[in-house]
Amino acid sequence: MKSSSKKKYVNDIKIDWSYDDLMSEINIPQRKLDYKDYDQAYYFTEDKRIIQGFLYLHEGKPLVIPEPEPSILYFINAERNLGNIIIIRTKLFDSIGIDKAVEADHLFMEFFLLATNFVINLFSSLEAFNNSLIPNEFKFRDGKRLMDKDTIQRHARFDIKIKKIIPQFSEKSFVLDYSKKYDLIEDLKSLRDSVIHTKNFSKNWAASYREIYRNYLAFDFENAYNYTKDYMNYYKPEWIERYESENN
Repeated sequence: MKSSSKKKYVNDIKIDWSYDDLMSEINIPQRKLDYKDYDQAYYFTEDKRIIQGFLYLHEGKPLVIPEPEPSILYFINAERNLGNIIIIRTKLFDSIGIDKAVEADHLFMEFFLLATNFVINLFSSLEAFNNSLIPNEFKFRDGKRLMDKDTIQRHARFDIKIKKIIPQFSEKSFVLDYSKKYDLIEDLKSLRDSVIHTKNFSKNWAASYREIYRNYLAFDFENAYNYTKDYMNYYKPEWIERYESENN
């Protein structure tokens, strides 16, 4: 599957005036900027939008880059691998038989690398999205501890954010409304954790990681992708959008 979801940017704001018209009406004296004192910039687009950017000094010269929304970037990265994951796993399952071990070896290596990229990026998109939802002044009481936005982002568990924190300020719950879809999101987290914190299991045998590999082979990649999109669009309608040219 080729990437078809739209890129989005941090603080992308629609305006009803033209930057060129504005600048023609005001006189701002030119001055040399010390770019070390600035860490962001703003783009004015032809379709009348302001997009936040950031500065990076390379050899003392400013590189200006529109600041992308990370939850979308991670999602697109996962999306790009989905089609090949499905195709290669199908080929792998067609390689049943002891005599096809060499073919299965090559296919599984390619499958696992693509699938790991998918799992890590898809889960990262969820984490980035959840953190972006938390209002600046929001506080959540966890037992005796009162957590502010920064503390929530750093220390609140993924399931606590989804089941308790986000429903509290949004006044709705994906977990309650779509429990079956959330079950697969939990499976995604479990698979991601198993590979990020890869553990060796011997069980009176040679070192083995076979349970991780088996879980990858059995995982529902396509619906994990669909349900992650559903989750984000549940809290932010049309957050994940497809390009219009691919919708038609």
